[in-house]
Amino acid sequence: MTTDPAFAVRRRVRSFLGRWRRRSGGSGIVVAVSGGGDSVALLRAAIEASEELGLRLSVAHLHHGTRGEEADRDARFVGELADRLGLPMDLGHWRPERAAHFEADARQARYGWLLDVARRRSAEAVAVGHTSDDQAETVLHRIVRGTGVRGLAGMPPRRRLGEGVELIRPLLTTAREEIRGYLDALNQPWRDDSSNAEPNRTRTAIRLEILPRLAALNPRVAEALIRLGESSRDAAWQAERQASSLARAIVVTIEPFGVALRRDRLAALPRSVRTEILRVVWRRAGWPERSMSADRWQRMAALVRRDHGRFAIGAGVDLLLSPDRVQLVPQAPIVAPAIPPASAILPIPGSEVWADCRIVTEIDPGPDAPGDERIDRDALDPFLDASGAHLVISAPLPGDRFAPLGMGGRSMTLSDFLRGRRVASSDRGRVPVVRDRRGVIWVVGHRIADRVRRTEGTDRLLGLRCEAARG
Repeated sequence: MTTDPAFAVRRRVRSFLGRWRRRSGGSGIVVAVSGGGDSVALLRAAIEASEELGLRLSVAHLHHGTRGEEADRDARFVGELADRLGLPMDLGHWRPERAAHFEADARQARYGWLLDVARRRSAEAVAVGHTSDDQAETVLHRIVRGTGVRGLAGMPPRRRLGEGVELIRPLLTTAREEIRGYLDALNQPWRDDSSNAEPNRTRTAIRLEILPRLAALNPRVAEALIRLGESSRDAAWQAERQASSLARAIVVTIEPFGVALRRDRLAALPRSVRTEILRVVWRRAGWPERSMSADRWQRMAALVRRDHGRFAIGAGVDLLLSPDRVQLVPQAPIVAPAIPPASAILPIPGSEVWADCRIVTEIDPGPDAPGDERIDRDALDPFLDASGAHLVISAPLPGDRFAPLGMGGRSMTLSDFLRGRRVASSDRGRVPVVRDRRGVIWVVGHRIADRVRRTEGTDRLLGLRCEAARG
C-alpha cells in the first residue's frame, strides 16, 4: 500500500464525497476556502473528484474585518484561485462586535453566511477543511472547558447545517502533515493566517502550548484524543438509540409548536436517560440546539422531578410541568398552518392514516404493484428506533424547503411550491408532507424531492402511495 500523502488525500476526499453523493443524492457543494492550506487542499482534491462524481462546486470566502491588509490579501488569493480553477465564488464580509466572544461569534457568523450561500447556489452541502489535527484540538478543548460524552465525540464528519443543507468534513481523518505533502506535490501555494499564532485565543493556545507539552509525555497524544472522540461518538449514538426506543412509550406529541410527554414514565428514569430523551424530542421538533449547553439539558432533566410550574430553559423554549405531563413550548408562538392534523409516524414498510389519506410504504415494489412514486431507498435518511426505520407525516411547516423533482436541483420554499401548484392558502395546511431526517421527501399528491429520485441502475426502491382512508 502506498504511503504517498498526495495519493492518500485524493483517495480519502474522493471516497468521502462519493459516499455523500450516493447517500444524499445531492450534487452541489459550496467549498469554504479561507486561503489556508487545509481548505485549499480540500478545494483541489474536490475538483479532482468532481468530474467522476458529477459534482457542482463553488467557492465561498468570508472576509473577517480584523486583520486589515492581510485579510484583503487572503480574499484576493482565494478569488484568483477560484478564477484560475474556473469556479464561481461568493465573497462575504463580517466584522466582530464583541472582542471577548470573537471565536464563538465568528463561528456563528461564518456558518450562517455559508448556509445562505448554499441556498442561493442550490447546493446540498457546505464542505469545510477540518483535519484530524483539528479534531484532536476540539476534543482537548472540550475536556478543558468541561463536557459530557456527547461533547467528547468531537466534530462529526457530517451534520445538518440547515433545512436541506449538510456541513461535511472530508478531511477529518487526514493529518495536516499529509495535506502539506499533497499541496507540495501540486506546487500549490496557500496563505498563513497570522492570528493562528496568537496564543491569547483558546484554540491557538491549545495548538501551540498545551498539545506540545502533552506530546512530550505521549508523542501520539493526538491519536489518543481522536480515539477518545470516536469511542465517545459510539457511546453517544448508543445512548440516542436507547432514548429513541424509550421515547415511544413516553411521547404524546412532537411538533414544532410543542412537545408533550408522560411525566410519570419520564420521571421514573435515571437523569442521564431523561436527558437523552429530551434531546431526542427536541431534535425531532426541529428546534435549534446551538445554545443548549450540557448544563441546560441536565437542568431540564432535573426539573422533571420537581414541583409544577413553568421554567425558562433556553433557546426560546419553556418547560411546563403539570401532574401528568411534561411540556416543552416555544416562548414565541409559531403560526401553524390552517388546522394541521398531528404528526404521525410512517413505518417502513407499513402505513399510517393522516387526515383523509392512508399513506403506504412498500420495500422493493414489483412492477405490477400499485404506487404513486418509486424512490431510491439509499437516498433516504430515515428515523430509527427500536421499532425500526420510519418516516414522519405532517402538515407543511414554517420554513420548509425542498428541491422538487424536475427543477434541476433548485431549492424553493414549500409555500412557494404549493402556490405554484395553485393550492388555495386555506387548503395548504392539510397537504400531507412526508419527511426523513433531512427534510421533505414527498409532498403527497404533488411531487417528490429531487434527492430521492429513482436513478438509472437503482435496484433498492421504496414504493409510496396515497389511498383514500376508510372510516
